[in-house]
Amino acid sequence: MAKTLQDIRWSTFWFLLLEIFIYFIISSIFSQKLAVVIVLATLIIFILIHIYWIYKLSNWVESPSLKNLPNGTGIWQNIFAKLYRTYRQQKKSQTQLTTTLDQFIQAAEAINDGIVGVNEDNEILWSNKKAQKMLNINPKKDYNQPINYIFRNSDLSNYLIKENYENSINIHNTNNKLDIEIKATFFSENHKLITCRDLTSLKKIQNLRKDFVSNFSHELKTPLTVISGFLETLEDRKKIDVQSKKIISLMSEQAHRMKKLIDDLLLLSNVESDYLQNRSEKIIMRDIFKKIKNEVSFIDQQQHKISYSLNNEINIYGSSTEIYSAFINLLTNAIRYTDKKGEITVSWNKINNDAIFQVADTGIGIPEKHLKRITERFYRVDEDRSRESGGTGLGLSIVKNIMHQHQGEIRVASEINSGSSFKLIFPSERIYTK
Repeated sequence: MAKTLQDIRWSTFWFLLLEIFIYFIISSIFSQKLAVVIVLATLIIFILIHIYWIYKLSNWVESPSLKNLPNGTGIWQNIFAKLYRTYRQQKKSQTQLTTTLDQFIQAAEAINDGIVGVNEDNEILWSNKKAQKMLNINPKKDYNQPINYIFRNSDLSNYLIKENYENSINIHNTNNKLDIEIKATFFSENHKLITCRDLTSLKKIQNLRKDFVSNFSHELKTPLTVISGFLETLEDRKKIDVQSKKIISLMSEQAHRMKKLIDDLLLLSNVESDYLQNRSEKIIMRDIFKKIKNEVSFIDQQQHKISYSLNNEINIYGSSTEIYSAFINLLTNAIRYTDKKGEITVSWNKINNDAIFQVADTGIGIPEKHLKRITERFYRVDEDRSRESGGTGLGLSIVKNIMHQHQGEIRVASEINSGSSFKLIFPSERIYTK
């Protein structure tokens, strides 16, 4: 571009120099009047030639093609030659870009997950067919519209607004009855890539498994209750030798442990079932904490120093039975894994608009390598200690699922021989004031 401008300047300079030379020659031989006429005539011809080629260029710009590109004369020949090279290079780049874009679209369509690209205002830029099916997106009407207007879901809207994309969210599309996992990621300049995974089949398998566990546990509970009853009757009998009594006592202890395991399995199954619980009741936390204090006092028998810092003005929506179960689980764990005379601190406060229940202890602590797995079912840090203290290995898994059903989360911090801290965090949407 700079070289072309320089060529035009030099061409104009030499033309004007030639005009001056012609003027002086003609004026010296003939007359000044004739010299002026001839100079003006050549200048007009020069301008008309340039207007002609500008006209040709204008026509070509309206329908650019390599076939109808003018050849030009003089400086215009160089200009059209450069246009030819530039246009051919652009066409080649455009072809490569189109090929790459087609390959990208084909790759996006081949992926099993739905993909949606949105801008910083969450407006839909593009999507593959699987995403269109999952989220009811119509490409002709819905592009350049906010995705939360097209697919109305409060969980998705909050997820996109908060922009905390470390974790995914699960939503249910009531229109097509699909269970979908949503995960957003930043890319380019404030653009986001939203991936959608169909969990419907997986959910069905999980529900079958849950139903099996629930039914199996129910079927075991009745005969186990009968066995426990007979064992208690045998224990109360006076005419029984010491060895037999010891065996019966051990059997009774294991039956009680098995009953507790079945109760925890049933509780976990109920927690995981969305349709079995009302999680929108107004919970009066003062009543929950009164019940917890009485239960903890009975369990602990003043073996630990337990202190409470509870803001009873903070109340939440949820299932009172599940919330009580989650809180008491953390407290019984703290009692179980803290040596006698150790300290346990219980708090309930509002921090950064979230309601937080925390149990901190001065117990044995948890090694860092176990922290990510302690909420898994039947996962035990110390199997022997857990069994001796009556643990089933399901407590923290129950707590995690309860928090998931209440759109909350559990956070754990621990240090060996210094203690552990468990936080249950409830979002602001779950809080209400009387």
